[in-house]
Amino acid sequence: MIDYNHLLFQSIIVPMVFSIIALAAGRVLGKQTGWLAFAALAYSTAIIWYVNCGLFRGTIGGRLEASYAWAPYIGDFTLVADGLSAPFALVIALLSALIAVYSIVYMEHEHALGTYFALYLMYGAGMIGTVLTTNLAAFFLFFELMLLPSWALIGVWGTGPKEMIAFKYFMFTEAGALSLLAGIATTGFIAGTFDVFSIASKVAKTDITVLIAIVTAMLIGLFVKMAIFPVHTWLPDAHAEAPTPISALLSPAMIGIGGYAAIRIVYTAFPMVLGRWQFVITLAVLALITMVYGGAMALAQEDMKRLLAYSSISQMGYLLFGIASLSVLGLAGAILLYISHGLCKAILFMVAGIFIHNFKTRNIRDLCGLAGKMPYTATATLIAFLGLAGAPPLIGFWGEFFVFSGSMYTGFAGILGRDFTRVAVTALAVVASVLTAGYGLWTMRRIFYGELTEKLKEAREAPALMIGPIMILAALAIILGVYPTFISKSIGSILYDLISKTTAAIGS
Repeated sequence: MIDYNHLLFQSIIVPMVFSIIALAAGRVLGKQTGWLAFAALAYSTAIIWYVNCGLFRGTIGGRLEASYAWAPYIGDFTLVADGLSAPFALVIALLSALIAVYSIVYMEHEHALGTYFALYLMYGAGMIGTVLTTNLAAFFLFFELMLLPSWALIGVWGTGPKEMIAFKYFMFTEAGALSLLAGIATTGFIAGTFDVFSIASKVAKTDITVLIAIVTAMLIGLFVKMAIFPVHTWLPDAHAEAPTPISALLSPAMIGIGGYAAIRIVYTAFPMVLGRWQFVITLAVLALITMVYGGAMALAQEDMKRLLAYSSISQMGYLLFGIASLSVLGLAGAILLYISHGLCKAILFMVAGIFIHNFKTRNIRDLCGLAGKMPYTATATLIAFLGLAGAPPLIGFWGEFFVFSGSMYTGFAGILGRDFTRVAVTALAVVASVLTAGYGLWTMRRIFYGELTEKLKEAREAPALMIGPIMILAALAIILGVYPTFISKSIGSILYDLISKTTAAIGS
């Protein structure tokens, strides 16, 4: 009989411990330190995979919880894996493990690799902890733990004016974190608890205007992390100039954590706020603007990493649209979109890294006709762009389909009654989604088809340690698209519970 009690804690503490080991062993092992990072993160992935399988089969009930006495007035340090947090944690751990392997080759000529992988492990642990903890005080600490290592990784191993870009990234994210902290501190003062599952009952009699102000402060902090328009301007620089393995974690894994937190905090702790039509329709409009802006800016880019950065902004608009849907389908779509974006955007950033590694360029104009020379890379890139565009049979199709279907359902028969403004906004969002297919297929055409230039005559596939993680993620995007039940079955019950409690809170 397996003791589940400390599994979740191990998924966080093991990468932290290995971070110290990597720092000490880095001078001796050099680039091979990456295997230490991989081992720790693979262990975390295996734990979280096992928990996800238990949730899918029902062998561990509806959720797995581990609670530890922590501090007076702050409450217990509690970790929860359920249908909402477990899929996010699994994507984060899996991407972190595979990108650690990719880093071994990509970063082989860089300096201080022991420090690099030590920071990398702390960064991964911070992301996993952020989605598993349900104490808002601990959530904020993990939120900051994501920031500090990623800031150092950009500032030391980035490209271009890396110190200035790292400073901009730090200041934007820290300003958002302070807004988040203000909301958390006020919540603790009013509710007398930081436990996200206990807050709703404690603040039920608080004036709705005060609650909207608290939620708005928290969402500002989370929207900075998600790069929602207009607090997005840090992202194109940071994601373009970060070392490519870090770009492949910042964009696919980290920014979507803001979306996870918005679902967990708002729907669980402040469901009554969602009864304000002006509040939720503002979120939907903001999501639409972000989708269109990010997609249009991606179309205008010649630098592949900047194109992918603006694409991430657009994808976070889709995620926010699902969050604002007030429906089980829409929330399920938001979770599936996070998974799709995580898999597909990691592929694309790693492909950009292959171009930088092999050809010393990331300019799309310098790349042409590579499909024959790099068939595996071309295939994975096409799968990734189609996944972002929501083409079947990839998991991104189900994400987009559920998001738009859920929003339409809410517009016609949702918990706030008929809302034709929402229907119109959703229709515009569906039309705007063509931008994703546009910049994806146009980029694919320019890089992999046409006449091969003289400079690229000797092009060949990247080393196995670089192409292997890419192909694994491409295969997963297809497998989960063909069989999404593994995810959807696990998330269904908790999303029904969230929407039921939201409906009850609005009705009361």
